[in-house]
Amino acid sequence: MLWLLYTTAKCNLRCKYCGGSWPDSIPEKPIYSLDDLENFLNNVDDEPNIVFYGGEPLLNPSFIVEVMDRIEATYGIQTNATLHHLLPPRYWEKFYAVLISVDGPEEFNDSRRGKGTYKKSIELLRKVIDLGIPRPIARMAVDNESDIYRDVSHLLKVGFKYVHWQLSVDWVERWDLIGWATRSYLPGIKKLAEDFLNHYLETGELLGIVPFLGFLKAYKKGWEWVPCGAGKHAYSIITDGSITACPIAPNEKWARAGTIYEAERPKVIPIPHDAPCWRCNYFKYCGGRCLYVLYEKFWGNEGFRDICWVTKKTVDIFFDTVGDYLDEMSSHPEVEVYDPLKDSTEAVP
Repeated sequence: MLWLLYTTAKCNLRCKYCGGSWPDSIPEKPIYSLDDLENFLNNVDDEPNIVFYGGEPLLNPSFIVEVMDRIEATYGIQTNATLHHLLPPRYWEKFYAVLISVDGPEEFNDSRRGKGTYKKSIELLRKVIDLGIPRPIARMAVDNESDIYRDVSHLLKVGFKYVHWQLSVDWVERWDLIGWATRSYLPGIKKLAEDFLNHYLETGELLGIVPFLGFLKAYKKGWEWVPCGAGKHAYSIITDGSITACPIAPNEKWARAGTIYEAERPKVIPIPHDAPCWRCNYFKYCGGRCLYVLYEKFWGNEGFRDICWVTKKTVDIFFDTVGDYLDEMSSHPEVEVYDPLKDSTEAVP
């Protein structure tokens, strides 16, 4: 199982599209003992996959060190990279996946995340590559300021082996998703899919564009749940020891699934029975996309339909572009090894 482990509720950045912290609603740092955490994991999971999360997890590096010294697991981290120097190299070496928050070229990234954040991201990328960490992943937030083709292409070019993104449609006021997607995003997806196909034809390898790998994974097997696993295969452990279905829902009552003080697996938080996903032909490819959005519908029903429309168009464009090579590509070793429960990527933007 995947455990997104909060090291802190705070973040040291204030990105344009994210508050970044929950300092007033959950404890700033873990208040439970490592004995409690270790006993819980020993009782419920023989092969835990732990990804450090926040806030910014490297605001509490001593907790990361203590956990990694004590608990046998596959490890990853989601970080903005600004504090990467606080964790000794021997701990970086133990990570299977390092997800670095970066949105594209330097000027664009820094206009959203803060001056100097791009350089820090590239510093950490170079360290991760030098250490031979299997999955160095750029983790993008994408909205109507983004140029998906420019931004993804840039991050692949500078050395990220994998690039993943999420559409910023959760915590922000509703914006013109359909208009932007029609003008910019979907044409950019088409160009990325063409590059993906051409690279495969030229080299036999698949570019590490994570959503495309996710679609190929689903082409053969289909998603039986939201791809990130939230509420069934993946949970978040909050700083007070409570367990939630989703890391961005530390306070939502529907997401509460248990605590680490109970010697049993967290309860399953189901995809809502009234979700239109159950009747949708695209469920195989998106798995409902996002449990949080299915419950919260922050943009209302109309906004929810807009998000679904963009998701469906993205699937269609990718499959139409790669066409006759779907069977070949979906059997590629890169697709076989891709597992959102190991690298904590949600697969579907």
